[in-house]
Amino acid sequence: MHAPGTRVVLQHFNGTAEGPPDGKPSDGYWRLIGSTGTVLNPANAQGRVLVRFDNDVAVLGLACHNPEPNSLLIATTDLATA
Repeated sequence: MHAPGTRVVLQHFNGTAEGPPDGKPSDGYWRLIGSTGTVLNPANAQGRVLVRFDNDVAVLGLACHNPEPNSLLIATTDLATA
């Protein structure tokens, strides 16, 4: 579906367009909706791919624990081809 190297755009995060009202700012990944990036690996067993976003995730104040800068594991169902 979204092979490594594919350019994608985030349409939702965890299937929704808005985060919880009481969520921590560092977990506000919904702010990335509409952002583009590149898929770095094949989907894992949970149907997620590692996406390196064009935006600087750290500048947005978001937690990012992956070894690849500006990358997050994203459900393939939340992505569209850019």
